[in-house]
Amino acid sequence: MHSKKTDVFETMTSKIENEFPQYSRIHANWEFVLTDKKTKEVKNTKKFQIMAIQNDDKKHKHVGIIISELSNEYVQLPDLVAKFLLELEKYNDSRIDGMMKDEKIHDVSTSEFTKNVYLYTDKLLVSEDALYKYFKKYDLILQIRMAKPNLSL
Repeated sequence: MHSKKTDVFETMTSKIENEFPQYSRIHANWEFVLTDKKTKEVKNTKKFQIMAIQNDDKKHKHVGIIISELSNEYVQLPDLVAKFLLELEKYNDSRIDGMMKDEKIHDVSTSEFTKNVYLYTDKLLVSEDALYKYFKKYDLILQIRMAKPNLSL
């Protein structure tokens, strides 16, 4: 069987396309680097995708995040959303800093951020309540979208 994470990214990308069929997207593939606090040795990396989900007609955008098994790294997500939005403001080419642009997308810098952050994941290792409260502290509106488990054996 191939990597579970690949399945999550494919599944959730399809879910985003279905949920926002008229929206264009631009995404970046980033990763968390999990290190040992004492030795500073890299223990693990966790890839995730962050994207702008933009309605060009209404001139607004949401942010989407796809990550498998979200745990304590959630505390970094509001800052990463802000960093991503800053990168978008500088964005003027079809590729910058690993971002991939949907061929339909227009000027990302002129659309207004709705403060909606859509989190697409297959597993939460922290409570939904803690996530909602944490994002609210940063004036962000979290929308959680869970992958349906594959019930076929």
